[in-house]
Amino acid sequence: MNEHDNKSSVETTTPQAGGVDEARRRITRGGAAGAGVLISVASRSAFGTSTWGTCTGSELASGNLSREGTARPCGCSPGYWKSSNPNGTAVWNDPNLIPATYGPNQSFNTVFGVTFFKTSDGVTLRNAVDQAKLPYQQPSGWCPTNKASNMQTVAFHAVAALLNAQFYGSRYPVTGLQSPTAVITAFRNAFNTAGTITDKINALNAFLVKVDIYASTPDLWCNGSPEN
Repeated sequence: MNEHDNKSSVETTTPQAGGVDEARRRITRGGAAGAGVLISVASRSAFGTSTWGTCTGSELASGNLSREGTARPCGCSPGYWKSSNPNGTAVWNDPNLIPATYGPNQSFNTVFGVTFFKTSDGVTLRNAVDQAKLPYQQPSGWCPTNKASNMQTVAFHAVAALLNAQFYGSRYPVTGLQSPTAVITAFRNAFNTAGTITDKINALNAFLVKVDIYASTPDLWCNGSPEN
């Protein structure tokens, strides 16, 4: 029997006051450690329900897999994309963030695949989001003037939705419209709605209601700032 065994045998057969005190100390230390574990678990649980993110391009590029909690929704209002806003212009002009396919000088009609504006006017995505005084009467004649039907605002929001879907993808909180293709398809379907002119106008305005999420989405962020 080695020395350690001898010591164990003596402590087992002859309990000492010091041994009792040491046992109590061990229990106390164990209790503190256990409490630490519980605190740690509680902290992780609380953190797991938190929100994070400021919706910048660098954040999106870094990925979300290593983050705890819930990512904030991302979406920039149409005004952010106007030519008067240098921040939105910088994002829009960066081909790594918004490909040239959806660049500011692309034809609105070509991108969305419909003759929303007169072809001869050459209206661009930038023109539409800037809400310039543009003619909305088509050669075919069904699309009424802007003041009568809210069409300028529809185009304004269509461009913003397109850019948000490209820039933010799944972080853009409009169900079913989290890719440029999905936004274009939804707009095109609304434009091509069968029925009367009123039916078509109602469909385009329903599209507008769906993508105008800026005031109604809690904790929405736009490229480093709260959107509302």
